[in-house]
Amino acid sequence: MDIEPSYHFDHFADADRAAELRRLQQQATVMLDAELAQLQVLGFGHGKRILELGCGPGFLTGPLSDLAGPAGGVGIDMSTELLAAANAIVKPAHANVEFVEGNAYATGLPKHSFDYLYSRLVFQHLSRPLDALLEARRIVRPGGRIVLSDVDDAFLVLEPCPSAFRTLTARAIEAQAAHGGDRHIARKLPGLMRSAGLQDVRLHGLTVTSLDVGLAAFLEITTRFKAIQVGDAEALAMATELAALAELPLDKQPFGMVVAFFVTGDVPLADGTPAPSRVSLHPGGTR
Repeated sequence: MDIEPSYHFDHFADADRAAELRRLQQQATVMLDAELAQLQVLGFGHGKRILELGCGPGFLTGPLSDLAGPAGGVGIDMSTELLAAANAIVKPAHANVEFVEGNAYATGLPKHSFDYLYSRLVFQHLSRPLDALLEARRIVRPGGRIVLSDVDDAFLVLEPCPSAFRTLTARAIEAQAAHGGDRHIARKLPGLMRSAGLQDVRLHGLTVTSLDVGLAAFLEITTRFKAIQVGDAEALAMATELAALAELPLDKQPFGMVVAFFVTGDVPLADGTPAPSRVSLHPGGTR
């Protein structure tokens, strides 16, 4: 039997769902301009039909569809409740976006139907990431591109580091692993992409710090979810203790840093030759 994803919105208690929806919106928008700029460097843009795999409430899918222009964007997710939020909140403001229900292993979408596929903070929750990548390759056209953005908790830092942060992070790694997830997935994505037959695999990091977004927002997007995932009173107390650090004077607050890794792979052309060269991951050059 398959292990369910280590994150499922519909498993949240009713009292927690409104707060989790707010956290998802904050997570999607806190560095939105920098994320969209990175994706444009990677080739996302006008005329490229885009799919966001695991779109949740669609707070990022809407802006992605704006980048695509008339080609439009599609968001797919397995949560009916999050898709309802996407259709109610996001779709009215974005003319070229569509939301559909499906999962990462069997999307039900037509073969070769997208130019670009983006999946953000999803693969850390999958027990079968290679199967999901093979499905992603199926629905992206030859010459198209798959971009996965995810984390590695070895690059999650709070300095000075309170014991609550260290303990909660370690417990969240264990809890996610128990449900088939992997908080160190980013380091494994390049190898998985190669195993899926993708070409010209590249990795780049976007650093997000408490200097950029404020300590309160940083802790909200990096620790509250972990406490709910662990799910006991001790974990929730640790999250509350950490949140209180944002109330300290600025010169007494710890520094927070996390790295969002972008891993890209190109779908070979029909004859097996590499996709044409395009903009590099590194600004200022082509490849």
